[in-house]
Amino acid sequence: MVYCRPMELPQDAARALEAVRRTGRDLRFEIKKACEQERWRLKVLYRAPDPKTGEESPVQIGLLWSEDLAALEELRRRLEGERA
Repeated sequence: MVYCRPMELPQDAARALEAVRRTGRDLRFEIKKACEQERWRLKVLYRAPDPKTGEESPVQIGLLWSEDLAALEELRRRLEGERA
């Protein structure tokens, strides 16, 4: 049996996600393939107020790049579970 440690967010990305969870609305996570590469990007999409106008607008932050799609999908499921 082979055991692999679950993928985790780097510290900077984890701190950014904590801030988004405090201030953002309608959070969702998305995985997209990089053009013509075998790398995938996990990002968080949310709505946040513009500091100047106060109007809400869509925002996205890239959290992590990886070549391991399965591990990235598992991380996304865990992150989605944390917000529930």
